[in-house]
Amino acid sequence: MARVELCPELEWDKKRGLIVAVGKWHLASHVKDCFCKFSLNFIFGAGHVDGEIMETVWSQLNDPSRRARSMTLARRVLFLEQHMRDMNFKKMVSMSEWMCFHF
Repeated sequence: MARVELCPELEWDKKRGLIVAVGKWHLASHVKDCFCKFSLNFIFGAGHVDGEIMETVWSQLNDPSRRARSMTLARRVLFLEQHMRDMNFKKMVSMSEWMCFHF
């Protein structure tokens, strides 16, 4: 909340309550005290969605992103999107293989 107040471009209706939380995937890397304070599990009405897909795939994009540094912006976007589509395709194929063996 303090950062919002310091930034003139951001506005927050103070009549609304602000609930601070940390995403599920990211919270696992924090200390145990953070879990009790910031877990979505303890917030009434909060969805149980990871929502941090970029953090989970970032390690797979490290090498391609290094190669993309010297590319133009348009080429870099296409290049990284191609890698992400490939990761999604591989995930889809592996899910179907898993389902064939487990169901």
